[in-house]
Amino acid sequence: MIATAIAATLLAFPVAAQTKNSPIYRAAASEWSSLDAYQRVRLQVYLTAAGYWPAVPNQDFSMRLFEAMSQFQSDHGMPRTGILNEQQLDMLIQAAEPILRTWGMGEITHPTRRVSIWAPLGLGLVQKRVKDGVEYTDPQKRVFLGFKYLENVGLKEVHDYLLQQAIADGSVVQYEVLRKDFFVVSVYKDGLTRYMRYHRDGNGLLGFVFGWNDAGAQIYGERIVTLISASLWAVANGAPFVTPPKIVQEAANPPVQQPQVPVTTPKPETKNDEGGLTSGSGFFVTNAGHIITNHHVIEKCSTVAVGSDQIEPTIARIIGSDPTNDLALLQANVIPGAIADLRSNARLGESVAVFGYPLSNVLSSSGNFTQGSVTALAGLRDDTRHLQIQAPVQSGNSGGPLLDASGNVIGVVVSMLSAKRMIEVANTLPQNINFAIKANVAANFLDSKGVQYATASSNSNPLKPEDIAERAKKLGVMVVCK
Repeated sequence: MIATAIAATLLAFPVAAQTKNSPIYRAAASEWSSLDAYQRVRLQVYLTAAGYWPAVPNQDFSMRLFEAMSQFQSDHGMPRTGILNEQQLDMLIQAAEPILRTWGMGEITHPTRRVSIWAPLGLGLVQKRVKDGVEYTDPQKRVFLGFKYLENVGLKEVHDYLLQQAIADGSVVQYEVLRKDFFVVSVYKDGLTRYMRYHRDGNGLLGFVFGWNDAGAQIYGERIVTLISASLWAVANGAPFVTPPKIVQEAANPPVQQPQVPVTTPKPETKNDEGGLTSGSGFFVTNAGHIITNHHVIEKCSTVAVGSDQIEPTIARIIGSDPTNDLALLQANVIPGAIADLRSNARLGESVAVFGYPLSNVLSSSGNFTQGSVTALAGLRDDTRHLQIQAPVQSGNSGGPLLDASGNVIGVVVSMLSAKRMIEVANTLPQNINFAIKANVAANFLDSKGVQYATASSNSNPLKPEDIAERAKKLGVMVVCK
């Protein structure tokens, strides 16, 4: 039913010498290909922190990466084989960890775009909300970070303005690049480097300005900005990325831990009797076979297939992914029975329905339809990306459509409150508290991938529940991965 996937291994990593045709390089490239995307990114994060990799993580193996890794081997008295064994990998991590500990990398979220990037929060940065986003200042004046969304402006317009402004105030332009979907301008003046990077996002630009002072050279500002850039680039392009490494802080007074809200994501169920296959749900958004699901449904998949009782099992390609918002885009060579009409203005209290393939090894394999209502217009901690719903959700519903009374899709089912953890933390049992990603977040994701989709402005033409269910079955699919 699903093509056999190549299993990823956690071996170590290549690099060393001469040309792309050399046996050493080919062996290193082969070793690299055995790693999954997240292993590749983690390796490059450690290389960046240790001072060997000055670029955004790339899934492809290159001579530049080959040389960076072989240089690490050479500096530590190891043969330039380009393949790090377990001991050598430990040495790389040990070299990177003191610097990562100093930075205390964490994730910050833009207050309106709900997109997260990395930031060196361990440097004691002070946050301030500003008109276009947030700013972080360093009381010691070593670094500065602004994370902003510039609405209704063009890429070239802002690039040219920043470049002209830098030249006018006497700054030295160290680096600048303008592409169709992003730009970078890096300038230097009076001991201060300012690195500005913005990507297209909706009708505006989302990006950051990071500055660092020569006097704070021990913090390695150029390495920090590489990792911040990498995190933004991954979000903008739906590329795999990782969370900041958890390095134990050596502090006399560790920060007080905030109580964790006991939320659990409905994980795709594991079917041990079928070779470890996992499944979730999804739905069609174009007649060209584009399908939306959750990132966590496909994040560990090397092969993905979709199907329903109306569509033969078909291999699907992963077009893009947004780990921050937990969305993924697939495409299968099929003609859907229906596509979703996305509606963004969900109302408190309105009737909704959930369709998906929960517990498919126990419940009906032809899909499951439940009904409920919108109980809040924000999720946990007032997360405005989400709707709270009172409609039964089980493991395997992840990625399925949340439909209104007219059969429009107003959300993507994503998570449910953990009864077990809620009892442990608050000594209370949650009653059917579940969450869905709002349709406008899904629409922004599709916009970023250049996918055109259908929309609806209201639910003014209500359908009978059985008609909503019939429509849901036509646009919904089971997502299975290996």
